[in-house]
Amino acid sequence: MNEGVVEMTELMYMSAPDQIEIEANVLSVEAGADGVALILDRTPFYPQGGGQPSDVGTIDGDGFTFTVRKAVLVDGVVHHQGVAVEGEPAPGVARVSIDAESRARHAALHSGGHLIMTAMFELTGLRAVKGYHFPDGPYVEFDGTLDEETKAGMVEVLQRRLDEMVAADEEVLVESTTVGELVAEGVFMPTGVPADKPTRVVTTCGYRSPCGGTHVTRTGELAGLRVRRVKSKSGRTRVAYEFAGE
Repeated sequence: MNEGVVEMTELMYMSAPDQIEIEANVLSVEAGADGVALILDRTPFYPQGGGQPSDVGTIDGDGFTFTVRKAVLVDGVVHHQGVAVEGEPAPGVARVSIDAESRARHAALHSGGHLIMTAMFELTGLRAVKGYHFPDGPYVEFDGTLDEETKAGMVEVLQRRLDEMVAADEEVLVESTTVGELVAEGVFMPTGVPADKPTRVVTTCGYRSPCGGTHVTRTGELAGLRVRRVKSKSGRTRVAYEFAGE
């Protein structure tokens, strides 16, 4: 079932995030510990990573329909893991589609996390060190703690600032640059960002952060972003949030 080898999958969401359906070539069908995976030359699927879940969707080829339950990136190649619901997957031209509703929700949750990062840095000076943007309990974790007085009122203060940024309806800017340029600008760089490759950076209300995920286009799309709680202990502060949408 293996007919082609790809050194790196072309990630369509990087250059065309609104493209939810494309034509691609199925290069190989692989069986592994996690079941069957299809390898394509290019894909609109976002592979799980950076605190964001992968896209889900379908791959329709000649005589088969394959449901993608998870996409993962391994050494530059995206493995579309799932199950055949009709026929047997085989190499060849296929129609590749992601679930638009799921993508939109994941993008909103991820952008919501960045808006919280922005507001927390403005209000406290704390930098984000971890983000979990999955629907089942998203949060952003920051390096440093808050004193009891500040923590007591932080949910209200943070919510007020988030509401202001949403109402401002500013563009969420996604661009590519280099680590050197970001360091020169004084942008905080998480560990593990490759210094020898172009770096994708997301700007929310002036706050810039390296990020490879998917995002909304304007802060106004985040109406319904709510702070659930703020916890501060053991050298870290965690902000739990939710996005109901409006």
